[in-house]
Amino acid sequence: MLLVTGPTGNVGAEVAKLMIQERPVPFRLAAHNPDKLKKLYGDDIPVCQFSYDDRSTWDALIEGVDTVFLLFPLPNPRNINHWMTPFIDKLVEHQVKHIIYLAVPGSDKQKIVPHYSVERHIEASGIPYTFLHCTYFMQNFCRGISTHGIDIVDHHELFIPAADGKMTVVDARDVAEVVRNIVLDPSAHQNRTYTLNGPENIDMYEVADALTDALGYKVTYTRPSPAHFIGRMIKRHVKWDVILFMTIVYRLTRQGSNAQSTDDLEKLLGRPPRTIRDFTHEEKWRWETRTWT
Repeated sequence: MLLVTGPTGNVGAEVAKLMIQERPVPFRLAAHNPDKLKKLYGDDIPVCQFSYDDRSTWDALIEGVDTVFLLFPLPNPRNINHWMTPFIDKLVEHQVKHIIYLAVPGSDKQKIVPHYSVERHIEASGIPYTFLHCTYFMQNFCRGISTHGIDIVDHHELFIPAADGKMTVVDARDVAEVVRNIVLDPSAHQNRTYTLNGPENIDMYEVADALTDALGYKVTYTRPSPAHFIGRMIKRHVKWDVILFMTIVYRLTRQGSNAQSTDDLEKLLGRPPRTIRDFTHEEKWRWETRTWT
């Protein structure tokens, strides 16, 4: 049985959809709000109450589970020892056979990245693992948590403080397919680390052009300063952890650190990854209907 944590996140939501649509293996969704998922997918989906902050939910959630798709929500150093390491220890206790852990490029080497300590704890646990180091998700351009979709729809602007920096963007749907493939053949990916990025390094001007082409109105990249960006996020009452995370990501983009170039994703998919134009055209309904994930 596959346990999917973070089933409303970028990748977790797409993994959940694949499991529900294809039913390749038995699965269980871990949810803070099970009723929310049942409204999305129906009352018959296998969903279980879960909170990292409530350890009384852990045993029932993990019982009978072989593989875990593990997500560290809004990675913060203070939650490594409070959430992640004890949860991994609980997976050991339940004799889980494989962990698929979603992280970021560099988390195998950069100790300052919270994922680093989680990965090292997984390695020390003895549970076979696969680490997926994913670059910036295309879905962030239409997620409620980022509010970028509001700027695009209401103001026709891409309001991101990335200057002229380039980044590699990846479609979470592609990553979800990789997760499914690993679940179906875990031994082929045991104790491996993959860097998953899209097929091109692009700047925000190119993202704005792709949005313009898909949505039928001009979307302008306004190139805000970090201070202007933070100010708008504060006025919208975006959580400070989210603001901090986005600020770091876009600072790294300005510095050129978010440009990646590997062929791991294409090899794992057996086809080219989706481009930003593929995404904006196929998912334009999200902006048209203001469906922020």
